Amino acid sequence: MKKEDVESLLRNEFPEAEIEIVRDDHEHEKSEGAHFGLIITSDKFEEMSRVDRHRAVYGALGDAMGGEIHAVEIRAQTHEEAG
Repeated sequence: MKKEDVESLLRNEFPEAEIEIVRDDHEHEKSEGAHFGLIITSDKFEEMSRVDRHRAVYGALGDAMGGEIHAVEIRAQTHEEAG
């Protein structure tokens, strides 16, 4: 999966967000699918727990998780938290 495809999925759920995506595949691993680092800054995360923020991101990625996407590292933050 390309970074642009991941961003498109995230934009559907977080249209106003600042999104930074880093593809971080590990060639030495035998897993299939892409690895991504995600930094999503959105005030939609206000008053959400860390677990709920991650659930929202996983929900936006949908069926791609566990298929085209093997793993993600998520930093989900509000604009205030981003400083």
